[in-house]
Amino acid sequence: MSDNSFIREVDEAVRRERYTALWDKFGIYVIGLALALIIGVVAYNVWTYLKESAAETAGDAFTSALALESGGDQDKANEAFKELAKDGPSGYRVLSRFQLASSQAKVGETDKAVEAYEALAKDRQVDAILKGLATLQAATLRLDKADYAEMQKRLDGLASGKSAWRFSARELLGLSAYQHKDMKAAEDQFSALLADGGTPRNMRERANVMLALILSETTTDTGADTDESKTDNAETDGTEMDGSATN
Repeated sequence: MSDNSFIREVDEAVRRERYTALWDKFGIYVIGLALALIIGVVAYNVWTYLKESAAETAGDAFTSALALESGGDQDKANEAFKELAKDGPSGYRVLSRFQLASSQAKVGETDKAVEAYEALAKDRQVDAILKGLATLQAATLRLDKADYAEMQKRLDGLASGKSAWRFSARELLGLSAYQHKDMKAAEDQFSALLADGGTPRNMRERANVMLALILSETTTDTGADTDESKTDNAETDGTEMDGSATN
């Protein structure tokens, strides 16, 4: 055996001894790490499967509840929606809460429906788009009873920002102002709709109709005020003439 071969064998023996010592010292941690990785992958796959399975089950339940509602069996539909709102995946919980609020509005339980929509609008776990929709729904149900100040409080945040709901918010504010004879505020809201290039065409057409009504009423009121003023002046002139004739 040459010296070089002997040296190589010694080096290999030393390396094996070092590897053995290292394994004896750290092998358990390597095995533990490997097992943790395997368990983690398996757990993730199981979690994904269960999540997809739960979503699929919830989707089927939600569709069945909608079918019950369409078929006129509102009580059973509400039971299904309540179950989903309580135990379903987050998305179906929110959608079911919307359905329950809508069913309350349909049967005339307006106050309860408004409370339900307000709760959705304040829920941090609800998507911003759906929160805006809930805000609009609550405001719509309050339109006939709320004064313009209340409607402003509810909708100014949507109307003045870049929300996708700003058009509907402005329209509701315009209708509220018109309803309460605040023609200036109504004109401002409908004019803002026309000035916004993103306003949908059908809403733009309604805004034009409302502005025409506002102009017509404003002109009528002005004409009535003018006629009343003329009448008052005529009566005053007549009184003065009578007085002059008496003298």
